Formats: sequence, structure tokens, C-alpha cells
Amino acid sequence: MSQKTLASYEQTLRLFIKYLQDECSITKTEQVKEQTVLDYVKSIKERGKYTVVANDNTKRLNNPQNRRDFGRKVSIATINNYIRNLRVYFNYMYDNRLIKVNPMRKIKPTRVPRKAKEYINDKDFNNLLKSFDLSKFHEYRDYIVTQLIFDTGMRVGGMSNDKRCNRY
Repeated sequence: MSQKTLASYEQTLRLFIKYLQDECSITKTEQVKEQTVLDYVKSIKERGKYTVVANDNTKRLNNPQNRRDFGRKVSIATINNYIRNLRVYFNYMYDNRLIKVNPMRKIKPTRVPRKAKEYINDKDFNNLLKSFDLSKFHEYRDYIVTQLIFDTGMRVGGMSNDKRCNRY
């Protein structure tokens, strides 16, 4: 496991523990219920970025209130990372019989709304094709692949519904 992954787990758990202690007066893992986690996720959605820190030294040293995005909405991707990290922790606790009930069992990640992609107009597409230097192999290859994708509507990695084939 990478250092970055471990740091992410640690940060998530520190923030969750702070919430449990400050908002719920919970001090033991087995006291955490599904509703506790749902309330935590709701509180993340309602609070702003960097308004809660796991360590008061972090606030003093990093001055999060000086960030341009201080107080802005926490992204769905960040919330889903927290959910995933908490799931890892509670799965470990449950699998090792340190808790009897896994509060994360039914909790699903928040759905990310999909943004519609802008279409490229014919003029811009033709300009793109003209920008390739066809005397160079790698640009000729890219030219062919670009035409293939746009002409057929293919997506890289989208040739199969089998997820094992989508490795590109």
C-alpha cells in the first residue's frame, strides 16, 4: 500500500473521529451505526471545504481560511473518497471480528452527475485533421485514430461491455 493511500486513510479517519467525538459523543467503533455515517456524509455536504480540520495545529500552520476555495462545497469525488476509506476501515474491523455489525454495509457512494460533452463542429474537426504532419509516423497514426474515433463514434476502451477489456 502506498504512503499516499495510507495518508488518505489516516486523514479520513481523523476527520471522522473528530466528528464522532464533537457531534455524537461516540468514543468506540462499535457504537457507530449506519445512521451515524449517513449523518456524517450529510454534514460533509453541508459544511464548506477546510472548515473542519483533524488537528488544530493544521489550522494554525496551514491557514486554510486564506485559501481561495475555503468554505466552498466539498466535491462529490471527495465525499466518495471518504466513504470508500471508511468502508475499508469498517470492513477490516468486521472481517477481524472487532465489531459485530458493519455500519458501511448498505452505504453507497454518492452518484456523480454526468456533464454533457460539447460537440466539435465540422470546421474545428477539419482544422484538427489539417494540424497533423502526415509525413511523421506518430502523427499519421494519430490522424488515422482520430478519424476512426470520430467517424465510428468509438471510444478508447469502449469496445466491450466486459470491464476486463477496458484497460486503455
